[in-house]
Amino acid sequence: MSDDRHFGEELQDLLDGRLAESARAEIAAHVARCPQCGHELAELERGRAAARSLPALALPADLAGRIARALDGEDGASTRHAQRNISPRWRFIAAGLIAAAVLIALLLLPSATGSLPSAVASDFAGYRDAPLALELRTGDPSTLERFFADRGIPIHVFDLAMMQYRLMGGRVHGLRGRRSALFAYAGPNGVPVICEMYGGTLAELPDGAEERIHDGITFRIYHVRGVTLVFWQEGAIVCVLASEQNTDQVLQLAYAKALKI
Repeated sequence: MSDDRHFGEELQDLLDGRLAESARAEIAAHVARCPQCGHELAELERGRAAARSLPALALPADLAGRIARALDGEDGASTRHAQRNISPRWRFIAAGLIAAAVLIALLLLPSATGSLPSAVASDFAGYRDAPLALELRTGDPSTLERFFADRGIPIHVFDLAMMQYRLMGGRVHGLRGRRSALFAYAGPNGVPVICEMYGGTLAELPDGAEERIHDGITFRIYHVRGVTLVFWQEGAIVCVLASEQNTDQVLQLAYAKALKI
């Protein structure tokens, strides 16, 4: 074979192990003699190593189909013709840029597993396991209400002491891109309960909730990773209680706390 020829996509095939033994030996021998092809192969190897060093990312199951359908919408004939004239190095770089764009889009878009019930369940686990600290520790509902009002979150903090749940304090928190008031109670035997209140509507919650109506108020119930979550609406505010207690126990607390507005 003449060394005047420089390989293109065959170098990627060589790197991927897709060549027959005879072709592999022939191209490998050429690469050993040809500085240009040797450099091209080294660039492909570096690109592959960089891609493998990226952290694993769980992608939506239909992502590949969506990308394929989008690509099929382009001018197929001319696009395919142009792709045949692109070197493997630039094809690999272009693929990397596309992957980076997909990664950025996934980071900017809400995660399918990051629903509001899932986010509140994570907040509960964070409080239960200690990393999620309270900014103000107090057992006085009025003091906690002033704390939130001074920070632009005017809400009502209900006293559940008659139900043997002691107020522990609260913090200004972030819940799926919005500010929330998060406060915590300790029930019998120290069982933790958190409440979050944020601006929104029940319509933002995912399907699949169990619904109960009490005193004209609709309560939506979810179970996420062992946490029971009860959501309801108070004017422009959504309230949610989260605890590892059973549904009826958390509902009774929600019924006692809910305000009909």
